Amino acid sequence: MHLLPKKVISAERAIALLRVGTPLEDCYVKGVLEIIGKDDWSKPIHISHCLLEGLVCSVTQFVETVSFSNTYFQKCELIFSCFLRGLIIENCTFDSSLDLQAGGHNEIEYPVRIWNNTFLGFVNFFDCWYTGKVSICRNDFVKGTNIASKNQLITFDFLPELLDNSGRLDIEAEFAD
Repeated sequence: MHLLPKKVISAERAIALLRVGTPLEDCYVKGVLEIIGKDDWSKPIHISHCLLEGLVCSVTQFVETVSFSNTYFQKCELIFSCFLRGLIIENCTFDSSLDLQAGGHNEIEYPVRIWNNTFLGFVNFFDCWYTGKVSICRNDFVKGTNIASKNQLITFDFLPELLDNSGRLDIEAEFAD
């Protein structure tokens, strides 16, 4: 993302837009956008060409597709969240660690696709279960990830596609040397 977004909105306004299915595009979102699961999230989430100070999604079941493209995240957590209709992360930069632990659960015909991103912090897939296809390609994992580890309870119902990534993919502990 080379230019600053044209609009500045609060995290509260961003949530209100997403609740009715409106995509966030070309926005600088001030504050932490929180989607904390009590019920299923039934609208698709599309965030594109944005700068987010923070996104925290926890214990949420996303019934529709969640996609992030060309977006800069200062902080992002997607823990204990299920992406039934898939998760797409493309051409994004994550300034700090990304925690995806205990999530996944995409349906067979809806892939998890993580392509062409830069992750400046550790990316945690501990205890994730992917019931649909997973494609993780051409990413830069600066501080590594555990997506290809042997002892992190990561389950794939289909062999994952892990191609042309840089950085360690098989870290067994987040704070390993």
